Amino acid sequence: MGVIALSQAGDAQNTGGVFGPIVNDSYAALQYRAAYDLESDGFAQRVHYEESLNGDFMWRTVLGTHKTVQSDSDFDFFQAELFWELSDDNDPFRTGLRFDLHLRDRDRPHFLGVHWMNQFNLNEHWSCRFLTMSTVEFGGNANHGVFLQTRASVTYRLNEHLSLGAELYDSYGSTDDLLGFADQTNQLGPVANYSFGNDFSVYGGVLYGISDSSPDSQLRLWFTKTF
Repeated sequence: MGVIALSQAGDAQNTGGVFGPIVNDSYAALQYRAAYDLESDGFAQRVHYEESLNGDFMWRTVLGTHKTVQSDSDFDFFQAELFWELSDDNDPFRTGLRFDLHLRDRDRPHFLGVHWMNQFNLNEHWSCRFLTMSTVEFGGNANHGVFLQTRASVTYRLNEHLSLGAELYDSYGSTDDLLGFADQTNQLGPVANYSFGNDFSVYGGVLYGISDSSPDSQLRLWFTKTF
């Protein structure tokens, strides 16, 4: 989840993902994410719980914390999400929408989001994702306009356990004041995901800044348990 360009991400540490549109019936998962900025020593964490309602809809709640002057783990945000898959299970091209409500404290603005998710499976090994994100702020100190982001990934599945890939994150600022490339947040980096059977997986990666205003490098680690 992603804001100026990071104002709605909540932190300079990127704990977001290139999320896909696929919703499976009778699915539930618990996930922990962490991101560490090597230059600023910034650290952010979040915990997810998600559960499908049927084969088309899934809800998710997210609790985020970040490191501040007062504490290593201060409350950052709470987010509620609804995924809606619009494609059929047998389609090679899958698409859907996600709706977000993101709440923060300390007089920081909240926001609403609508995101368009796309995934294309080229074959049994290669898959691609691309999504567009749009959010509007509300509440105290809210900025004007619609904040825009895109995210993309390419993944190669080596075997039933291990997948390797690359992810790209671009944040363009608000339609009220779109940013030039040097002022945007643009990050690119490799990722790996290892599954320990059917119900537990570990994801790790590093993101490198490719524009002047982006963080230089960030480490990311996720643990996921499915039910």
